[in-house]
Amino acid sequence: MTAIIVDDELHCREVLNIMLGMHCPEVNLLQECEDGFIAIEAIQKHKPDIVFMDIEMPGMNAFDTLQKLDKIEFQVIFTTAYDQYALKAIKFSALDYLLKPIDADELIVSVAKASEQKVQVQQSQIQQLQYSLQNPSNNFKLMIASNEGPYFILTDDILFAEGHNNYTHFHLTGQRKLVASKTLLEFENLLSEQGFMRVHKSFLVNLKHVERYLSKNGTLLLIDGSEVEVSRRKKDEVRNGLFKR
Repeated sequence: MTAIIVDDELHCREVLNIMLGMHCPEVNLLQECEDGFIAIEAIQKHKPDIVFMDIEMPGMNAFDTLQKLDKIEFQVIFTTAYDQYALKAIKFSALDYLLKPIDADELIVSVAKASEQKVQVQQSQIQQLQYSLQNPSNNFKLMIASNEGPYFILTDDILFAEGHNNYTHFHLTGQRKLVASKTLLEFENLLSEQGFMRVHKSFLVNLKHVERYLSKNGTLLLIDGSEVEVSRRKKDEVRNGLFKR
């Protein structure tokens, strides 16, 4: 795999270069770029598989740089020292990141994910992330990559999610449905702080939309009339969660 590093700090570029050589020898580093202008030329020249990119850079930040490209035919891994809000926004946009100072194990995982990733990064993902970072008071939208392209869904519009092997089926308000090629566990990690609870190995529920807990049936009745099964070992946790919501 080929890669380019884009970061205005020389120390950060040097450290990442050394770490790639030590922990990811399969990555061939083609160029280090100190700003977005040089990065655009390097990307167009080398056509790398991965671009490690700092978000905040003088002159032209990561968003400005990426939006000047006609296509993003590589995997983007943001390198950032941002706060927890920003990290959550990056996750919700379904983009990858490494938190500075970069951890070797996390670097290995990110490179492995990039090598396996088949879905191209969309400009809409970049735009959504930029909007989220610039409007911190707004609700996060979850990016769901489907066969028709990316959808950006308000978490309040999600009733529940149902896992099927490596796919997750989202049941939305207005009788809408979407299928994402990610596991239910991945979405659980994203949504657990947004009022969602894993009530069964196959179901992740938005507790805001629960109308009643039907103890006789062992199910949750949602506002749209649908019922979701609760596993026996989750019953007490679900009851407590409903009282605390």
